[in-house]
Amino acid sequence: MINKNILIVDDDDNMREAMKETVLRLGVSVDTAENGRIGFEKATKKVYDLIISDMRMPEIDGLSMFEMLKATGIKTPVCFVTAYGSVTGAVEALKIGAYDYILKPFSPEVIEELIRRTFELAGSGSSAAGNITAEDDAKKGTVYKSAYMEHIFTLAKDVAESEATVLITGESGTGKEVLARFIHENSGHAKGPFVAVNCAAIPENLIESELFGYEKGAFTGAVNKKIGKFEAADGGTILLDEIGEIPIHLQAKLLRVLQEREVERLGALKPSKINTRVLATTNRNLKAMSEDGSFREDLYYRLNVISMELPPLRDRKEDVADLSSFFIKKYSEINKKPVKPLSDDALKTLQSYEWPGNVRELEHTIERAVVLSKTAEIISKDLFLHGITIAGFKSSPKEERKDIIKEEKEIKHNAEESKVDNAVGRTIADVEQELILKTLQDVAGNRTKAAEILGITVRTLRNKLNEYRDAGIDVEEYLK
Repeated sequence: MINKNILIVDDDDNMREAMKETVLRLGVSVDTAENGRIGFEKATKKVYDLIISDMRMPEIDGLSMFEMLKATGIKTPVCFVTAYGSVTGAVEALKIGAYDYILKPFSPEVIEELIRRTFELAGSGSSAAGNITAEDDAKKGTVYKSAYMEHIFTLAKDVAESEATVLITGESGTGKEVLARFIHENSGHAKGPFVAVNCAAIPENLIESELFGYEKGAFTGAVNKKIGKFEAADGGTILLDEIGEIPIHLQAKLLRVLQEREVERLGALKPSKINTRVLATTNRNLKAMSEDGSFREDLYYRLNVISMELPPLRDRKEDVADLSSFFIKKYSEINKKPVKPLSDDALKTLQSYEWPGNVRELEHTIERAVVLSKTAEIISKDLFLHGITIAGFKSSPKEERKDIIKEEKEIKHNAEESKVDNAVGRTIADVEQELILKTLQDVAGNRTKAAEILGITVRTLRNKLNEYRDAGIDVEEYLK
């Protein structure tokens, strides 16, 4: 577990617990408080490395708590969580020394990126993100046995020594960010920061200012200068995760940054030079996107100087055992559980499964097994793959795989076809909304999988969900 402490202050029970779960999954210690009064009391009794606080709360609000902390000499970075309509208050907080703010609604990736950036900019000595990444050992070249992965990491060491832009491709959950961190840590930029930006997680109307920053007075509400991600990564490496989600109108500006090695903040009179290594990842086919006009061809070729593709976990089953052992140790420590071995039956089950969610799905499966296991070993029934007690089946692993594939096809078919019935007399928007929410429900709230089934991008899905939230629909019910 990384030696950092975070305090979350929010009066919304669900929001507080969701953020707590996200932080715990990163292996970081976390405390919570229901309002600013309790948050202030805890912050005066214990040293925290970061405080994440809602702006509006009963008794003592976030801004008042922040001012009280400042008055007592506590300099812990405070990031505010605020709704779009309350941005002005958050900007005022920045003006008096707050660290940052994030807008509701936001994905868990936004919190993860905030934590990583905070610890890196705080000069923690080594990248916090490198310490808390899911496949931490993989970046050291120890959690794989497959010949292809050995080739990938050997190539990555050679690539790291150059300044070339690298495009890392592969399915979601294959470990693209792990490879990017490995390249950074073996490069001439290793002593600089590693700034990971999830391009799909930033609202489209904010992504330009997040990447490039802005000057004071650049637009209404810009009361202070903001450094963008590229400048924050100066001397180090910036990772543009899910680069395929960058809006087409910003791609020309991004291309200029790559070509000229300089950024121009919104409202700036002249650009600023940067020494930032650029890496990018995607699970989409950028070549096809460049051909159909949804991604600039010149930007694609500028990013694709060196291309590295990570294979899905189903194509490197020999890595399953070592990865499982690593995750068992990790989550046993986080959950204060004894480290248990995998039973032979459980290992066979893991190795026979197709892993549509790749290493990320394996990680979640092992975490669940560590928490739920009641025996001296982790056995098959502790895995609960697809909600099924695998040990209760008499079918062979091959037959089980066929059943799983059949089940996934049925889910997709149902999501595509079932909503067509009884559509007469209804608007297209109503049918679309029902289809999206039903698909999310069918895939247990997995946004990436739902977007794939629906044939849309994760960004488009997120925007649709935000529209539904604004209309008063309880979207969270479908994301559980």
